[in-house]
Amino acid sequence: MYFLMSALMVLAAVSCKKSPGNPSVKTLPPTEIDAYSARLQAKIDFAGVSWASVNFGFYWGTNEDAEGTYTMGEGTLDEANAYSAKIEGLTPETDYWYKAFIEIDGQPFTGEVMTFTTGEVPVVAPEAVDLGIVVNGKTIKWGSFNLGATKPEEYGDYYAWGETEPKEDYSWSTYKFRTSGDSWDNVKFSKYITNDSYGSVDNITVLQRGEITGETVDDAAREKLHGKWRMPTYAEWEALLNQCKCISTTQNGINGRLVTADNGNSIFLPCAGNWHVTSLLVAGTVGCYWSSSLYMPAPYSAWAMRFNSDNKDMALYDRYDGLTIRPVWEE
Repeated sequence: MYFLMSALMVLAAVSCKKSPGNPSVKTLPPTEIDAYSARLQAKIDFAGVSWASVNFGFYWGTNEDAEGTYTMGEGTLDEANAYSAKIEGLTPETDYWYKAFIEIDGQPFTGEVMTFTTGEVPVVAPEAVDLGIVVNGKTIKWGSFNLGATKPEEYGDYYAWGETEPKEDYSWSTYKFRTSGDSWDNVKFSKYITNDSYGSVDNITVLQRGEITGETVDDAAREKLHGKWRMPTYAEWEALLNQCKCISTTQNGINGRLVTADNGNSIFLPCAGNWHVTSLLVAGTVGCYWSSSLYMPAPYSAWAMRFNSDNKDMALYDRYDGLTIRPVWEE
């Protein structure tokens, strides 16, 4: 009986001892995602296996197999056997796939494939330049460059009136607020309507900026730059044309107008032209800049400031046309 009990105790001890399992690596969700980079993460389960050496990193690329590039993990494993690596030089608004990879004593293991999408290119806020413009008791400062640009001579991005994202096709068929029709005499809208020939009248005549409960943000400058940045109104463009000196000039080889105030401050407006359907027109010879003001008698149009080497005035463009935007800051 003594020998039988001893044998059972040895058997129980052997049975309770945990046997080594199969190592694995788990691909974890990424962090720190922006337009040009992301941080990939993973965690290793050694499953009780003793090891002498381990290498770790990630395979990643723009195809679903996560092939193309290998990046080593940074530093050493942490207390939870996790690691990460920051990948850079990515393309904005692009889908990427990645998977964790480890090599334990020469034996490779891979994790599941995961995906992420890089962000938009961040919009740079211009300097707010005081040109001495006061409209309705409010001081209006003018941006030093166009929305989507990074310096005064760059054209920046183009927007249909009331839309907050650039696009490739500027036509009635792609216009955000169009409900039907494809020409000025039959088009109908869902918003910004002053005549029932064009839809249900709402009498909203200036682009909304989300400042009142229930409003959407249809002003591209407010949407992209936030704060007190917004698109100028008809009255503000008109005040600039009447109160400042505007001369045709070039800046770093780009044609445009230098607008100079009585206080000596100035801004440069490049001749960026405008997009119509899928073509960029009159770039280099004409500047076309949206206001936030609807043309009330015929709400398929909105007001813009337009200039060439000879003239400068307020003009009408169809709402679907792609024009540049010079943001203003309202004190």
